[in-house]
Amino acid sequence: MRASLPVLLAMTTAASGAAVALRQWKDREESAGAAAVATTSAAEARRVRDEDIRFFEERVARDPAGALDLVHLGSLFLRRFGDGGDERDLVSAEQAARRSLDNRSRRNAPARQLLTAALLGQHRFSEARVAAERLVATSPEDAVAQATLGEVLLELGQYPEADRVFRRLQPRRFEAAIAPRYARWLEIRGQAGAARRLLEAERDHAVRGGDIVPVAQRAWYELRLGELALRFGAHREAGQRISAGLALVPDDWRLLAASARLSLATGDLDRAIALGDSSLGRHFDPATLAAVGDAWLKKGDPARAEEYFRAMEAMSRAPSGGFHRTWYFALLNHGRRIPELLAAVQRDLATRRDVYGYDLLAWALFKSGRVTEARAAMAQALAWGTEDPELRARARAIDAAQ
Repeated sequence: MRASLPVLLAMTTAASGAAVALRQWKDREESAGAAAVATTSAAEARRVRDEDIRFFEERVARDPAGALDLVHLGSLFLRRFGDGGDERDLVSAEQAARRSLDNRSRRNAPARQLLTAALLGQHRFSEARVAAERLVATSPEDAVAQATLGEVLLELGQYPEADRVFRRLQPRRFEAAIAPRYARWLEIRGQAGAARRLLEAERDHAVRGGDIVPVAQRAWYELRLGELALRFGAHREAGQRISAGLALVPDDWRLLAASARLSLATGDLDRAIALGDSSLGRHFDPATLAAVGDAWLKKGDPARAEEYFRAMEAMSRAPSGGFHRTWYFALLNHGRRIPELLAAVQRDLATRRDVYGYDLLAWALFKSGRVTEARAAMAQALAWGTEDPELRARARAIDAAQ
């Protein structure tokens, strides 16, 4: 499950007027340059966050009929999810948002923003659309609300509607809570270069902000840019971006996993294994398990690789596994559970007909030996001009198949 900056930024827009919570969290963050200092800073930020959670839990217990404290509490749960990837925090954030709306349904846009973000994080996109549309209905002039709806529409594959939303937001695309969503739209619609430039501009703005901008936010931009560079084969740039992120938050599991994938791509197998294991020690992620397994396989140790592949498969079957496309690609790439995954993808497409849904369907059909159907599905995936070398590589493999 992704831990996107839009979801994390929803934490800051969820509190009353959004600015109150943002100022509180900004004041608590510390910047750091050296790895040791950065580790201490990140650990301290998490400690303060957990203290804040306990503080607001106590306030909610004393005043269960309130609305604002529940938004603060739910926003902190979202922030903790971003740090650790524990999906229980998304459920807690959703519950806090719903309780807040039960207590005050009118003039409570922060709770609706929080609810939408929590549902997005859980990949409950149809419900997220309902929540986002209600948010826009109650705050029609709120650009962040509109961008949130646009993000949901992208996930559902409702591209013409998403186009209308984001075109209206073009003059405000450099705002912090809008830029990541806008960049994602650009990437999906075949403008990866423009998406990169926008993200770079926001990253530079965050760097200039120094300790005013939360360290986790600055690290996220480096992660996003690093992953984009890695996807396009720009390994040197990817290494620079990911290293910059790790200098800010050395124990971030997502940055460690990205660094492991980069090491795997460049053939540094021992480093890929070490970094992957380090990431897995912080968050058990099937995609990272697959990457470490691949590294062991390339080292000529199929028995060790199989241990990771089996763990990947078991993790994706867990009750909290859900429908995660990155995991499904990893399973398909290793020939695991192909009929089951094909059926799951087909069910998902009933409500979520986006580029990567058809891409995943095409790959599952291809792995099932149904090449003609795979080509038809891939044609739909390519129809929107999305710039993604991995998608194009799968398209070439399907096109070349007999």
